[in-house]
Amino acid sequence: MTERPVILVVEDDLVLGGAIEQRLKLEGFEPVWARDVRSALVAMRRRSPAFILCDIRLPDGSGEDCYRQAQSFLGTTPIMFVTAFGEVEQAVRLVKAGADDYLTKPYDVDELVARIRDRLRGRGAVAGPVEVEPPSDAMAVLARQLQRAAGSRLPVLIVGETGVGKEVAARRLHEESPWSEEPFVAVNCGAIPKELLESQFFGHQRGAFTGAAQTHIGHFGEARGGTLFLDEIGELDARLQTALLRVLQDGRFRAVGAAQDSAFRGRIVAATNADLDAMRRDGRFRDDLYFRLSVLSFAIPPLRERVDEILPLALRLLEQAGGSTPGGFTDEARLAMLGHDWPGNIRELRNRIERARLMAEQDLLGPADLFPEMRLSELPRPNLARARLDADADQIAKALAQTNGNLGEAAKLLGISRTTLWKRRSAS
Repeated sequence: MTERPVILVVEDDLVLGGAIEQRLKLEGFEPVWARDVRSALVAMRRRSPAFILCDIRLPDGSGEDCYRQAQSFLGTTPIMFVTAFGEVEQAVRLVKAGADDYLTKPYDVDELVARIRDRLRGRGAVAGPVEVEPPSDAMAVLARQLQRAAGSRLPVLIVGETGVGKEVAARRLHEESPWSEEPFVAVNCGAIPKELLESQFFGHQRGAFTGAAQTHIGHFGEARGGTLFLDEIGELDARLQTALLRVLQDGRFRAVGAAQDSAFRGRIVAATNADLDAMRRDGRFRDDLYFRLSVLSFAIPPLRERVDEILPLALRLLEQAGGSTPGGFTDEARLAMLGHDWPGNIRELRNRIERARLMAEQDLLGPADLFPEMRLSELPRPNLARARLDADADQIAKALAQTNGNLGEAAKLLGISRTTLWKRRSAS
């Protein structure tokens, strides 16, 4: 089955957001609906969307706030802003700072879908884990520890902030193990709907429930004798924590609707950016599961504690990004990278470099290419009156096209009088 593109819709209007969500589902997309800046950023961290549609005005901030804070994991993901008439100025500034496009309300949903398809056309698959060989002593020690642990079937817990390379470490553990030819199955525990958890993890028999038209093997069955990597283990539902504990204890699981258990011969590697010990003390994570998972535990330090890695990693990632230009970084860009806190760690570094390489017009990347949010404070304010006239002209043209040039019908469509339509059309 082909995976559907994930479209993140950031919209606080319940009617409009619900309508867009339903339309995108019908169009074959997988919409994720966030109603404010905070939940939008959480959604972006959980899954990498293929496209982002973001309203300018939100309950806890603005589209600009969302854009600034999303830079650590936005990468080359297209982002389109939706603006009301009075916010066109801000939308124009966001596009000049690196956003991809904007729409003014009210907009045609058919046009929205067409623009999404146009932006996604020709885009490759979402990039995988960053495969690099960092030079720091801390990472060299970690590499040796992983190598020693590779031959054991004991569960492994990898902890570290978002973007430090936990999946890279899990894959290295698998590749250096005696069962490296077996599958490596990666699962994001926070991305699976709760009602599908048992089926996705353990599989189901045909006819086990409504909609189960055929047998599904599940993640444990897919992994066979290889490695099952459970990312964001801290978000695992309580009932799945119990089921996972049973697999760790006796190596057996049961598919939904099955009459008997199946054996799991593989290894479980879990990862989290959460404090599982604190979650355990608060009763949000099972004590026995925590102790089972943390028999072998490895911590990956954040990039800000590995400053000597930043520039070598940046050069390697720029090389991996491909293309003939740009060919390097200006001195100012190097200083900016060394001075940045990197809350998104290596993932943020890669995302910024990939987006900068795509958008830059010169051979060497500068600080504004890597940190486009800087441009928002540097850009001159556009002429708001001109922007309003342009927005008027755009909406009038669309209305006239929909009504085959009938001024009266176009005025009704726009919610204004025929006289007002005529004056605005003349002014444009």
